[in-house]
Amino acid sequence: MQKHEKEQYPYLIETARNLARENIATEPIEGDVLHVTLGGKRLCWVADSGYVGHYKEDVTSEHGQAVLDQTHNIAQMTREYMTLMEQAPPLSASGLDLREGYRLLSEFNSIVLAGKMTRYGAQFVTWEWVGERTGLYQGNYYGPSGGVREYVAAKRDFAVRSGLLPASALFTQDQLTEVYRSVQETLDGDSPLTDKRRKALETAAGQMEEAVPDLTERVRLSCREEEALTNGLDGIDVPDGGGMELR
Repeated sequence: MQKHEKEQYPYLIETARNLARENIATEPIEGDVLHVTLGGKRLCWVADSGYVGHYKEDVTSEHGQAVLDQTHNIAQMTREYMTLMEQAPPLSASGLDLREGYRLLSEFNSIVLAGKMTRYGAQFVTWEWVGERTGLYQGNYYGPSGGVREYVAAKRDFAVRSGLLPASALFTQDQLTEVYRSVQETLDGDSPLTDKRRKALETAAGQMEEAVPDLTERVRLSCREEEALTNGLDGIDVPDGGGMELR
């Protein structure tokens, strides 16, 4: 990819990385647009503004709709943290070289959420202020290998460490996946539902789809694990991403 494209469209470059991590294919950036493909054909596009567009005739299958939804979630989450990176001030602390490029994304109750761009993508870290807010202690690193999943995990860690939310108030992504499956089974089932309950369940499902960028893949793996169990085979482990600092 040409150098001027990387300089001009960092959001699209990062979005392409995050889509590739979820095995979603893209074409080279064309103008200020990133095209997503499925089966060798264009499915939708992501504009540099963060808008995801598609032609109705291009989404003709359930799988295509699932990929479109996943693309929208990834593009939206990537736009969120890339905008934060652009607007946040540099993070300054004893022992932290400004050349490392960390930005102060948020802080509360002496806990810091910071981020920086590496050649592999975005990396996030939570720290605790020490020494009258002169130094940083006990860093928990996230990314960049996991893409937007690492950003979601870093925000969760920040919320819990800072006391903004108790850990018990947050569901893990595995928990949300199973709750989502149960909600969909209820919606697709034969049991009668009141309009109020159906609307509540559909709203909850939509919120979970936004909260878990790779929900489609997680649901697929969860279903495969149950199928394997039914057939007397070992389940399929979904590895957790580990964090280390990258530059």
